[in-house]
Amino acid sequence: MRVSFYGTDEEITRICERPILAALGPRHAQPILAFELSNVRVTTDPYQTMFRLVADLSEAREGRA
Repeated sequence: MRVSFYGTDEEITRICERPILAALGPRHAQPILAFELSNVRVTTDPYQTMFRLVADLSEAREGRA
């Protein structure tokens, strides 16, 4: 799935530093899901105050998480 994150330089850098992201699931489902980012691209707005990270997000394989 393709995802976008918007944020400051510091926030986008924090996301890029982590190859695996964790998401909390619903209460009665799997509690934590691990995802990996691939094909990452970062762009800026014309005023360079906000950044946009676009990446492919896929569920991490069990051996990597």
